[in-house]
Amino acid sequence: MLRFKKYKQAGSHSNSFRLTNGRSDETESQSVPLLARSPSTNRKYPPILIDKLEEEMNRRMADDNKLFREEFNALPVCPIQASCDAASKEENKEKNRYVNILPYDHSRVHLLSLEGVPDSDFINASFINGYQEKNKFIAAQGPKEETVNDFWRMIWEQNTITIVMVTNLKERKECKCAQYWPDQGCWTYGNIRVSVEDVVVLVDYTIRKFCIQQVGDVSGKKPQRLITQFHFTSWPDFGVPFTPIGMLKFLKKVKNCNPQYAGPIVVHCSAGVGRTGTFIVIDAMLDMMAVESKVDVFGFVTRIRAQRCQMVQTDVIVSFLPQMQYVFIFQALLEHYLYGDTELEVTSLENHLTKLGAPAPGAGCNGLEAEFKKLTSVKIQNDKMRTGNLHANMKKNRVTQIIPCDLLPPLFLHVLDHEHS
Repeated sequence: MLRFKKYKQAGSHSNSFRLTNGRSDETESQSVPLLARSPSTNRKYPPILIDKLEEEMNRRMADDNKLFREEFNALPVCPIQASCDAASKEENKEKNRYVNILPYDHSRVHLLSLEGVPDSDFINASFINGYQEKNKFIAAQGPKEETVNDFWRMIWEQNTITIVMVTNLKERKECKCAQYWPDQGCWTYGNIRVSVEDVVVLVDYTIRKFCIQQVGDVSGKKPQRLITQFHFTSWPDFGVPFTPIGMLKFLKKVKNCNPQYAGPIVVHCSAGVGRTGTFIVIDAMLDMMAVESKVDVFGFVTRIRAQRCQMVQTDVIVSFLPQMQYVFIFQALLEHYLYGDTELEVTSLENHLTKLGAPAPGAGCNGLEAEFKKLTSVKIQNDKMRTGNLHANMKKNRVTQIIPCDLLPPLFLHVLDHEHS
């Protein structure tokens, strides 16, 4: 609470944001190899078989996430001898949203230089490998007002078709990202004209389609490209989403809509490390789960941290719980493994019900009964019902097994406990 109070008194400055623990507020190489296929018997945190995932999660979550904290703290902070010379140049300092989140020279995205503009090849963005795909992603900071033109230059030059945005423009009354698109009509950013083609607003995310085109094309052809932005809007101001279901549906939509011919998927939050890293790791581990029936979160986070610093972090206000996003990754993977993809198109509902009526293999019942059993097997998580389980509140509950979830971040639950005592 003292840290929170000092932070609010001091305020935050987009160009001089610095924390005592050296982490940004987003508790968020081209030459780096893909996920290692080597034996892992000597590793302290080896890959986990998916049929052991729930058991391993319960073990790590015991004693207030003690083993999760140890595992997260064992992650390397940055690779040895990784330089950030380009980002540290005086001409580029104002292009960085946070002074301690800088792209490494060996993995940064290089823009085509503008004639007569020194260091115009720099943008705070890094190439990130996928599970078995080199440079599948670009992890970028949320554009600043002065870097919006550079952002669209990167989209064009890298042949990006899909943008994933995992922050809101403002959170806690602070600017997290400049709005780099027009609300309607078209706008020109540098030499890229962006026009809005379609906007679909859903519960957890918004899908925007843009048509982009270079202006002043000497060839006279002026080719156009259709860009899709997936904007996840349900990430809370503090901590992580209460449930991973919305994120899993969001990620499924992104995976299904990005064409094979496209360049890297650009993923950004505010700093381009916390929520950005969380999204990328879940995507890669779902791919690994499908191919190898195991996941290696520790190993993969280690590798992408060699491409961009501090990938997978947490928010500044709850920095005493730095492993929150790391735990959220495991929760999302377990959710997918236990319950799968249950979202249906309305047109397929009749056929799906017919299939559910058939006997489920090895279950001794039909598919509908097997699916319902999965619901009844969901464990009650008392740590998410702390207020209702307080001694002073127990007598207010008619049925002790039915207690409302807090739906509050750990910071405020911590405050509630102390206020009650």
